[in-house]
Amino acid sequence: MHLHHQNRHKLLFKSYTTLSCTFRTIDCEAPEDGLTPPRCLPFKLARNMSVITSFNGMVCVGIPHNRMESEYSDLILWNPLTCDYKTLSKTNSCKECYQTNTRASVLYYISSEDDYKLLLVTHSCSIYIYSLKFDLWRKTEDIHRLSFSNHNASLNEKLYFLKEDKADDVYSIVSLDLKTTEKFIDVATPILKNSHTTCLGFTILRGCIHIWMRNFLQIDLWRMDGDGDWTKVVAYWGTIDFAHILYQQPLHLMADGNWLLLYQYCLYKTYPEKVYNCACTYTTTRYKYRYLDLGITPLGKYLETLVSPNQYMK
Repeated sequence: MHLHHQNRHKLLFKSYTTLSCTFRTIDCEAPEDGLTPPRCLPFKLARNMSVITSFNGMVCVGIPHNRMESEYSDLILWNPLTCDYKTLSKTNSCKECYQTNTRASVLYYISSEDDYKLLLVTHSCSIYIYSLKFDLWRKTEDIHRLSFSNHNASLNEKLYFLKEDKADDVYSIVSLDLKTTEKFIDVATPILKNSHTTCLGFTILRGCIHIWMRNFLQIDLWRMDGDGDWTKVVAYWGTIDFAHILYQQPLHLMADGNWLLLYQYCLYKTYPEKVYNCACTYTTTRYKYRYLDLGITPLGKYLETLVSPNQYMK
């Protein structure tokens, strides 16, 4: 079993307050507890690192040559809880795998192979897959017909990507079945056929793919039932001005039904006031937490586990 000791979802932050780069976390279920004490990052040249993707406790980070570089010098798999990490081999990779403008990046696990893998869609639409067990890359196919955003999710050995149709300014979803053909399949997404709708990202809840959607002043969370049937789970209407709601980013749906959102320098926790047709309506912001006062910046969300990137090497 690859998921040893599942803990909680955490928000990862990087601090610039000292010469040595440190990181801190916030518990997504208890943001009022605040930031954990700073811990030193275990790898070198981490000051300008970027979080690329994460899965089951492991975070993939890119280490740029310097602040202005468009390429990473290294890609690293890292567990923030244990601080175990591994620098990925460059064997069979290409220069584009280490560019910062990749179209999509997703980390996932194949149970039949007991292997973590990293899939990258490069800027030129080539697909490369890294195997942690064998510590090497392989090239699969080119997908020039698809234009991806960097929203994606992994569930039951399927990958889901958000595809952009720039001509019509609408989105759709494609899936990639990793157990069979490694071919992309279109997923029915009628909820995305609206030029006024913006996708804010995927999330996995109770074993189902969910997608955050914004339409004017409303943010909805939709659940995918099977490959193509959709149910609206919850909706949030802000009572604040349009510019405020436009830049709110939902981060986490808490166990008590509250939402954790990001806006400018604050985390906001919302709470339900009314229910219409089984959809909780969030209309008031109750809590907010400042985190960027002292050079602390958010990097992303991850699930805290004890999985080590060094235990899967062949």
